[in-house]
Amino acid sequence: MAATLLWAGLEKARNLAPTVATIRRFGLPHRLSRLAALFVATTEIALAIAVLFRPDAILTQISIVVLSGMFGIAGWIALRFDEPVRCNCFGQGGNGYLGIAQLVAFFPWLASALLLQFGIFETPSLETGAAYFATTSLGIASAKGIGVLKSSREARADRVSARGMYAWLRSH
Repeated sequence: MAATLLWAGLEKARNLAPTVATIRRFGLPHRLSRLAALFVATTEIALAIAVLFRPDAILTQISIVVLSGMFGIAGWIALRFDEPVRCNCFGQGGNGYLGIAQLVAFFPWLASALLLQFGIFETPSLETGAAYFATTSLGIASAKGIGVLKSSREARADRVSARGMYAWLRSH
């Protein structure tokens, strides 16, 4: 949960424009859309930290249900539009659309909040929370690093191809 929330929040915070555009599709003016996008990104990041440091807190658990419920409602409303609404769930790199996925995702998020409610009986120590945060952050960084590595290899292949093409053009 924490990794998903942290990744999504950080990606939105990195570039709010796609999230602002999505929120504008729901009829909010630009200024309110920007505030709403900032609120969503901040909430996701804060909730990720709460899951890591205070999973036992009822506020954390309720916040999971409320946030996933808001996304579910957004998905339901988006289904009523004539044209699909870009999700931007993980920032500008996302290619999905709001709709059924957000409605269905509500149930695993609800189940996760219930697991926290009935499975966590005490607050983890600060050291444990910090270790969870470090592990989650490293996991996200590793996943992003794999994408960078893949892009680097593709760019190298493009450079090699361009050099060959340039040499061929010069010979003709």
